[in-house]
Amino acid sequence: MTSPFLEAPESAWVASNALAFALRDRFPVSPGHTLVVPRRLVPTWFDATSEERAAIFELVDTVKRHLDAELHPDGYNIGINAGEAAGQTVMHLHVHVIPRFRGDVDDPRGGVRHVIPGRGNYLAGRAPPLATGGADDPFVRHLAPAFARATDVAILSAFVQESGLDVLESHVFAALGRGARVRLVTGDYLHVTQATALAELLDWAGGNAALTGAECTRGSFEARVVEVDALTGKIRSFHPKSWRFEGAGFGAAFVGSSNISRAALGPGIEWNLRVDRHRDPDAYRAVACAFERWWSRARPLTADWVESYARRARQVAVGLPPGEEDAEPIDPPPPPHRIQREALAALQRSRAEEGRRRALVVLATGLGITYLAALDVEAWAEHHGRRPRVLVLAHREELLVQAARTFRRLLRDLTARFGWCAGSANELDGDVVFASVQKLSRPEHLARLAPGSFDYAIVDEVHHGTAPSYRSILDRLDPGFLLGLTATPERADGADVAGLFDDHVAYRADIGAGIERSLLVPFAYFGLRDETDYRAVTFHNRRFDPGALEKAIDTDRRLEQMWRAWQEHPGERTLVFCCSIRHAHHACDFLAARGVRIAAVHSGPESAPREEALADLVAGKLDALCAVDLFNEGIDLPNVDRVVMLRPTESPVVFLQQLGRGLRVADGKARLTVLDFVGNHRVFIDRVRTLVSLGSEPSDLRDFLGGIRAARLPPGCTVDLDLEAKDLLLSLLPARGKSEVERAYRDLRDARGERPTAGELFRMGYRPATLRPAHQGWFDFVASEGDLSPPELQVLRFPADRENDVRA
Repeated sequence: MTSPFLEAPESAWVASNALAFALRDRFPVSPGHTLVVPRRLVPTWFDATSEERAAIFELVDTVKRHLDAELHPDGYNIGINAGEAAGQTVMHLHVHVIPRFRGDVDDPRGGVRHVIPGRGNYLAGRAPPLATGGADDPFVRHLAPAFARATDVAILSAFVQESGLDVLESHVFAALGRGARVRLVTGDYLHVTQATALAELLDWAGGNAALTGAECTRGSFEARVVEVDALTGKIRSFHPKSWRFEGAGFGAAFVGSSNISRAALGPGIEWNLRVDRHRDPDAYRAVACAFERWWSRARPLTADWVESYARRARQVAVGLPPGEEDAEPIDPPPPPHRIQREALAALQRSRAEEGRRRALVVLATGLGITYLAALDVEAWAEHHGRRPRVLVLAHREELLVQAARTFRRLLRDLTARFGWCAGSANELDGDVVFASVQKLSRPEHLARLAPGSFDYAIVDEVHHGTAPSYRSILDRLDPGFLLGLTATPERADGADVAGLFDDHVAYRADIGAGIERSLLVPFAYFGLRDETDYRAVTFHNRRFDPGALEKAIDTDRRLEQMWRAWQEHPGERTLVFCCSIRHAHHACDFLAARGVRIAAVHSGPESAPREEALADLVAGKLDALCAVDLFNEGIDLPNVDRVVMLRPTESPVVFLQQLGRGLRVADGKARLTVLDFVGNHRVFIDRVRTLVSLGSEPSDLRDFLGGIRAARLPPGCTVDLDLEAKDLLLSLLPARGKSEVERAYRDLRDARGERPTAGELFRMGYRPATLRPAHQGWFDFVASEGDLSPPELQVLRFPADRENDVRA
């Protein structure tokens, strides 16, 4: 038997004695939540010796003194779980020391009695039996905690509105992410249910299937519909509403007046009576059985049925009888902003005037690149007078789900059918098909991909596009138009992304352009001198050895340095990028011990639920998230106003992606604070060079570091490096060359371990043409630097008709 407590480094301990130690809980229920654990692996309190018990309670007193001095709590819960039936999940004795604060729950009476749901607060009785709606008691406030606990959700709602699905989406997908089964029954009574809402329910089912793979266990989602005209007898109405939730140790149902609409779930006056299984099992069972009867009578929701329903709803304009709720209007899609309009015009010129069939668009994270693609699909449809067949290709399923949400919002009037080829879904039919590269590149699915079968294909995050899996798809696809989307076209491995699109970049707006036009917030970058000696960390193929890196940077000393900067440069919502799962939990424990409400999110089994953690960060229930390789791209978090680079990101591409997580505009957000470490390795030269090159004119890194000339940054942006960090980077720069181009070439080559391209230097603001007349062309210069391979040299030195006329 093993114990995660014994795997924790001693640096994570907050107190210890000869027989026990204390460390912060990885999933704290309050700031300072601490576990006291015996050094010997014993399962429960009753298996410990009297000496161990005494040592444990000695540390309980020690922990309390420390917490009193640091956090000043108003009370404590001290608790022990002994056995699975009592809720013990780690079979190594541990005593919970939980600081309590006035106002941390609505009504704390009952304390430890809450280990039996519903029996804790004998003074207050139970959860409110009636939800009455309105601003003071919105129904969703009652539903949210039930969604968070449930493993089985059954909803019966006569009407479904798109606005109501917006309210429920995060709760439903969080439950699915935990493995819950979610079923929903609605009806076609009076055609009040919106066809677009039914299409969105199909998207939920398809998106959930796309997210379900061999290595990802998710719950199931299914929606069904009751056809009123098909009901037997004289029944011609269908108006029930019930919400039922079951999970470990609880069951609760609501029956009342709330359908799925924003008003009914939020400010509307709707009454819903709660029935708890343990209090009234007969009533609860009656609700459950009634749902199952309607579930068996309802028909599965399909794209064909939704399309037929949409036609009927348009033809039949039946006035609603008194007392029925009016259909909530569908919010129109937002108009494109200036950069999107310019990009749309550039794409139109590429097709209409230049006859191009491929184009690359570069938009910084936060400028709405997926929405731009959907707008261009709409423009294509208007120009050709018909709906195109569209393929959306991405390397991660989460990106596909987000893209589907964007397309559904924009193409709602087209009632487009969506298909999914990702995760457990294998569809290649549909007006818009969302496919993962991993799935579609398999031979059995690639064989089903007929060349020319799509009018318009979109490759999201196309900087991954030179991989063999992408190439196998693109070589077969042959669409009418191929659009590549990326925020960072330059790959760390130097592969030619633009070449996939005939070297045609139709439009480009980098971070600097977004900030200059107030579509992104400015950043304030603070570079801290990293004391880590990276010379001792193996660096191969442009990557640090993961184990050696973790050992080198996962230290309390480094976290203490971060904490000082954390306090000096505050933020309300923070992402902390870590190098490993252990590193993330260490940082999480460290910050939680200092009162930060934080969770660790990663691919391991001990991760906090991803959707819930993101929702809690957005809602302000968490102050920060520690992440490992999850939020580099494709996640929309406008409220994040601080990012901490606790790991040395080897690639400037990934560095910009991480930076972009916090650049989105949000109400009350003036800027993004960036805390970074700058150490004795060439990767740090590249990331600082990347920052000072974001302005409209390139800045010379050597002049900036030497204080000769300030960096020409986008408006409102600052780059502030510790003096020691500046001196360190200057010492790592190679000797000056004969020209700016030569110096930039050598700096980049030495920083990355490979030669940069002429196009890359040009995009950074340098002019490779200035190498003439000293060199006959770009490759003559590269040869003079000793950076051509023997076969390349042989081609270059071919007799008179050689390719020496190739110029930069």
